[in-house]
Amino acid sequence: MEISRKVEQSSLPIGIIGVGSMGSYVARAILRGEAEGVTLVAVADPISPPEELKEEFRNRSVTLVKSFTSLLEFPLKLVVECANQEVVRQCAGLFLSRGIDLLIMSVGALTQGSLLADLARIAEERGCQIHIPSGAIGGVDVLKAAKLHGLDEVILTTRKPPKSLGKIEGMDLARLVEPKLLYEGPAMEAVVRFPQNVNVAATISLAGIGPEKTKVRVVADPTIDQNIHEIKATGAFGSFEIRLANFPSPQNPKTSFLACLSVVALLKRIQETVQVGT
Repeated sequence: MEISRKVEQSSLPIGIIGVGSMGSYVARAILRGEAEGVTLVAVADPISPPEELKEEFRNRSVTLVKSFTSLLEFPLKLVVECANQEVVRQCAGLFLSRGIDLLIMSVGALTQGSLLADLARIAEERGCQIHIPSGAIGGVDVLKAAKLHGLDEVILTTRKPPKSLGKIEGMDLARLVEPKLLYEGPAMEAVVRFPQNVNVAATISLAGIGPEKTKVRVVADPTIDQNIHEIKATGAFGSFEIRLANFPSPQNPKTSFLACLSVVALLKRIQETVQVGT
């Protein structure tokens, strides 16, 4: 395996874990030059990607490996996780302990137990950072600013076409003819019940009043063809409501296209001199 690939001194050498619909989009965006100053060095995924993508990697000298631990053999400054919550639990501490920054998309993992606190401690000790993109939602900056003087309530309602939710035990969502409430409760439980669908809930809760206090409603709606997220928040600042209607990724209906774009936008922002927003 070739592990001595050189990159431009001013560029940010990165690796990606997972090249499903999101990871492959991010990889291709970097190769197209959409994240200026970022160089894709290696990609890790136990499942071999389509031959077309493998050919793109070969043509651009991107090394494909099976194990995420193999990424440690490369001179990476940042690793982008586009896999799942279990991979975050397994590998996040490993990369941070080596002083490698981490961008996490499977945010739901960070709402469970002491994982976020543990990872933050490691990052502080090693002088590296944990990046959490806004994903498929907006209003993150507002929540971060508002909680400085107190947030009273944050409610997230997520509406998705049944095919975007996948299989739900005990339910045949394909037979729905009208909207059905699947869940109502704290974000902490929502990210466990819907691990591939409500990373939005995790992001909102981490930006605001936490996963125990953030209220989440998940609705399967056969009358829509977009993923719709509505946030309502009140506090000392006043109140706000925001609604986003996102098209699913063409490659995977469980993934929002906006979430893919948010990763690329954050990679760009890391390298930019002028920072807009909190």
